[in-house]
Amino acid sequence: MLRLTLVWLCFLDLGGGWSRSRGLPLWNRVPEDPIGRPAEQAERQRFLLDLLLQVHKPLLHQELTAMGSRLNEEPSDYQEGAMRSLREFLDSVHENKVPRPFGIYSQLDKAMPEHLLGVYRFLVLARDWYSFQRNACYARIHFHPILFVNALQLAVDEREDTKDLRLPAMYEVLPQLYFEEEVILAAQEVSWQQLVPTRAASPKSTWLEVLRGYLSPRRPLDKEEPLNADAVVIDDERKVAHLCFDVQLSSYWNNMINRLTISIEEWKESERDMRIVDGDRQMAFRGPTDELKFQNQSPNRLYSRFPQLFFDVIEQFVAALMMEDVATGQISMELIDPPLITTGGVPFTGTSMDTEAVRGVLSQTIDHLQAQINDAVSNVTQPSDIPFIVQHLVASQYLNICRNLSLAINDHGPGRPSMLDLATANLRDPIYRSLLLRLNRLVFSYEVGALPVSQLPKPSLESIFVSQLRSFEQIVDTDLINVMDQQLLQTHRNNLRLLRRRLVARQRRLNHGTFHITLELSAPAEVSVQTDLYLALRNQSRPRLHLDGFVSTLRKGINVFQRHFPSCTRGSRPTMSQLYGTNSPATDGTRSRGLPPHLMVPRGAEEGLKLQLIIELTEPGLENEWSGAILHTESTDVLIFHH
Repeated sequence: MLRLTLVWLCFLDLGGGWSRSRGLPLWNRVPEDPIGRPAEQAERQRFLLDLLLQVHKPLLHQELTAMGSRLNEEPSDYQEGAMRSLREFLDSVHENKVPRPFGIYSQLDKAMPEHLLGVYRFLVLARDWYSFQRNACYARIHFHPILFVNALQLAVDEREDTKDLRLPAMYEVLPQLYFEEEVILAAQEVSWQQLVPTRAASPKSTWLEVLRGYLSPRRPLDKEEPLNADAVVIDDERKVAHLCFDVQLSSYWNNMINRLTISIEEWKESERDMRIVDGDRQMAFRGPTDELKFQNQSPNRLYSRFPQLFFDVIEQFVAALMMEDVATGQISMELIDPPLITTGGVPFTGTSMDTEAVRGVLSQTIDHLQAQINDAVSNVTQPSDIPFIVQHLVASQYLNICRNLSLAINDHGPGRPSMLDLATANLRDPIYRSLLLRLNRLVFSYEVGALPVSQLPKPSLESIFVSQLRSFEQIVDTDLINVMDQQLLQTHRNNLRLLRRRLVARQRRLNHGTFHITLELSAPAEVSVQTDLYLALRNQSRPRLHLDGFVSTLRKGINVFQRHFPSCTRGSRPTMSQLYGTNSPATDGTRSRGLPPHLMVPRGAEEGLKLQLIIELTEPGLENEWSGAILHTESTDVLIFHH
């Protein structure tokens, strides 16, 4: 008995006694955070990261599963009037119509646009942060991970209480959608012991050291064996970093298609409602231009101008692709990527049709679409309205076009995904790239002569200086921790904190060096202008790659503008592991309305790729206008070198 008493007193003395704050022994107390309690924004950041950690696996964390255990249908938990737009979605959840985890997700399913809009509203219309948490946890548990991640990405950008939070890159959240099958399988074979230091009790430890190790949370019982700090690298480098295999571009493209889908679905909803056009009575619209313009001016439209932006980006991609073909001497339409797999491990399949047959299907698709366009614009009296109508009509038919094309060229049955099924894989598909090329050519054919000539005093370009333009291939590492077999987010803890090494896929991507452009503009009188800079192949004005754009007021006389374009020396987003240790707000952005910043300049050539730089001055367009009238256009030759 005396010995037991002495041992007990040793425990109290070495452990510092009882915890007065909680009334618990020290060995049961949660270790104090030396930094202090995290700020509210850091806690919200951690919540989003916990939801996205291994999002394709079941959610095991006890607190999060409890928050998402019940579907929230209380009207008081949503913004005023939100239940009207949410009721149909909530009913579909009860009827198990919303895609569940572990199925095959396809953006071409007819019901998928409605599901994406429903989950997006389910998240973005939650009244406060607590309601958003409950809905996000429910969606994480009960809906397909791709559907959940797509909707969450859009909702976080829109909500006031989340727009300053940072999400990891989507190609790190769901790497299965962006990397080849062999890369994913290799990552899944990496053992836990390769990333976490092993512990082994030292044979020289005394019983007192062992006892102290049990009692002190900052002095572990076992000593960590040294672990190599270098990342575990899975090589995914290619001889040429082609544009269509850029994972950041594919992630950007996926987000854009999701926004387009939301925009079109909201548009369809508004078409089912009668609108007050003349202010004193309800009446049907008097033509396609009247309806499109009215809906475009609606203050409730989140993406009212998105079809125009969508085709702007298509032109950027097509232009960059054509310039890359000239620089490399390869035909990008013939590039086929190694196979992909779904989040459930099902491989993608290709078409069995030959090239000529596929071209025939694409031609029929474009011919049918052109007939629809000609019918829609046949009675339009204002030429400047035609591009607006064409872009909205083609955008509204985009998913139908891809769906019909997929049915025509893919002879496999249901449950066999194809490259057209997911926006994350679209750009890898030469058939899809050929479709974009034809769509861009079709839409542009209706823009010729559509822009009016301005009647304002016309400025002129007196001189232009462009510093050396150069492109290069940059090594980038992508965090693959989300595809590990080991469950990271467990019932009461997050095992990600135990990792000492990173698991990454190593690739090369195109980048550009820092450069600057100086413009000297002359104006006969004070005038406001929109200045846009484009790159295009020589002897053709379209397609063109948007380089820069800004609005300024020119004074009478000479006006000098210097534009600086820094190189993208780092990835645009921190890794998921890095985000767990930072509270920094998002600061990403670019002046170009086109591709991601590292693709601002197309691939050059060792001897220099000859392009033309187009400078276009227009009247600044109003918020809901198609475009401003042209004031002045000029071009100059430039060279892009590749190292």
